[in-house]
Amino acid sequence: MIEPNGPLPRSVYRRRRAFAAGVSVLAVVLLAWLIGGLVEADDQHPVQGTANTADLGGPAAAGSVRATSDRASAPPSSPGPDDPQGSVTAGPSRTGPTSGASKPAPPAPVVTTTTTTPAPPPGPPKACPDAVMKVAAAPDVPSYAVGTRPLLRLRIVNAGPVPCTRDVNRGLREILVMGADGARLWSSNDCYGPPEADVRVLAPNQPVEFSVNWAGRTSEPGCPLDRRTVPAGTYQVVGKLGALAGAPTQLVLT
Repeated sequence: MIEPNGPLPRSVYRRRRAFAAGVSVLAVVLLAWLIGGLVEADDQHPVQGTANTADLGGPAAAGSVRATSDRASAPPSSPGPDDPQGSVTAGPSRTGPTSGASKPAPPAPVVTTTTTTPAPPPGPPKACPDAVMKVAAAPDVPSYAVGTRPLLRLRIVNAGPVPCTRDVNRGLREILVMGADGARLWSSNDCYGPPEADVRVLAPNQPVEFSVNWAGRTSEPGCPLDRRTVPAGTYQVVGKLGALAGAPTQLVLT
């Protein structure tokens, strides 16, 4: 170095060269420090969801970064039935109906229920009207010998469709023996005391029977002592219930 005032001592030049070298080293260190800081900043903020290119190495890592960028730039699609968490699926968005869209399900049929109110329990049976009552009387066998005691039966039937009640006491039910000319010869009620009520429930078509043995003699209301034996012949047996009377049945005494 040339100075206008002449050469300087050698120690001055050595100090200047040492200072310049120190400044150069300091500049290199500072530059290395700045570059290192930038690299560390890049390492601390990697692209989310992708691996570091330096760690994965080579083109494969770069391809992963590009795929991630493409997925990030693609518009989000709506969550489907197989994507319950609402994740984003990469791909172009489509609008409008598609040929493979499913038809809406038909509405569920309306189920109506009908509440059936149970029928009230039936009340007590009503009285049997005369129109449904059938009365008949007949001997146990068609003929008896004179002097025997023929068995006579009275049958009462409710011919209606439902059960009903009827008083069938001894004063109302009656068996009559009549001559061939229709004359009254004997009654099952002539020689009995005052009757008591006998109300019964008569089921449909279920006969109720009463029987009495006839002594083969005549009788009259009040049961007088003057009674005569009926001779051999053909007679008629008639059954009654109050005002109802059945058809006559033949009885032969031999």
